[in-house]
Amino acid sequence: MIEHKILMAIIAVYRRIILALVTFFVTLLVIANSLFGRVRMSHENGILLRGKLRIVDNPEFPEHDFFEPGKEFTCRLRHAAASYKDDAKLVVRSASIKFADSRIKSPMDILMNSGEVPLFWDARTFVQFMKVSSKGKGKHYVPYLRAHPQAAYGGGDSVRRNPDSPDQMVYRTKSAFGFRGRDGINRYVRYRLVPDSFDGHESGAPDDWDRNHAWLQNPYRDETRNRNYLKDAIIKDMEDGKVYRYKLQLQLRLPPPNDDVQPEWLSCAVPWDESKFPYQDLAEVEINEALDYEESQMTWFDMSNHPPSLPIPKARSIDDPHSLNHLRLASIWARRARLWSYRLFGMPAKFSDSRDAKDWEGVPPLRNPP
Repeated sequence: MIEHKILMAIIAVYRRIILALVTFFVTLLVIANSLFGRVRMSHENGILLRGKLRIVDNPEFPEHDFFEPGKEFTCRLRHAAASYKDDAKLVVRSASIKFADSRIKSPMDILMNSGEVPLFWDARTFVQFMKVSSKGKGKHYVPYLRAHPQAAYGGGDSVRRNPDSPDQMVYRTKSAFGFRGRDGINRYVRYRLVPDSFDGHESGAPDDWDRNHAWLQNPYRDETRNRNYLKDAIIKDMEDGKVYRYKLQLQLRLPPPNDDVQPEWLSCAVPWDESKFPYQDLAEVEINEALDYEESQMTWFDMSNHPPSLPIPKARSIDDPHSLNHLRLASIWARRARLWSYRLFGMPAKFSDSRDAKDWEGVPPLRNPP
């Protein structure tokens, strides 16, 4: 019995060492890319907005020290697209909320993406995805997707093509975070951002072809809109006085009785049954102002901005469901490197409207898509 405990302790230490090494090398690569490329780790194509966020008056979730009923925050919201600098591509869309009107500091940041399940769900699958992405994307994704059918499904579920407006899509954290209410009970929580009057239909949702070929991300061949069409539309909406209205919601779940057991549902690849764990309204969000390009570039969103009562669960290995957030926390050094790069090399230019520009990137074609 004692020998078994010693062996398990050694295995636990070994797994943590591997997680630390993977985190170090991934962070080092991302820092180098951010510093010399003057780019974000992902979601380079985005626009920064400002408005207000108000916690609902009569929350149905357990009383919480931070989410006080009626409490209001000036907030920043960044809508962005992953991987490519073209609004008309088939890409994952995002919404990141900062509970403050500031570039960096905030009591709470929440980062969300479109879709219910992701392309990767722990540090191991993220590293595998990162390797194929570095080769040129497109057809290079296929071996990874073949090896992980769940990732192929997640890619098709998460992408959106040609949305009319960002306030017509749904965004989710997918990962589970901690929630400690005033009742002293520790729970897991997931967040999502939905349009205020959501009818269940998202703008830009993939058709059957896009869903099953999500790595073929180029705009349609007859696409006439420029590569900044969505950001231009957002700016026009704000100038015309339109207000984007959302509901920030949360989904709560009790942890398993045994802390040593990590159930399958902790993985961000597994949605929680909404009939058993319904989303509850957390806050009303109103967005009415677009901020300029430089302010957008200088603002970052960091999940380490959170109160103690909303902790980020610790990861134990590269296969731990929490290891993805472990990597995200370490990415703060890449954010700092990007801001340093602006000081060293200057602010990068805005994206050109033209797809003939040098920075536009196409997806390598596939002769026989699997």
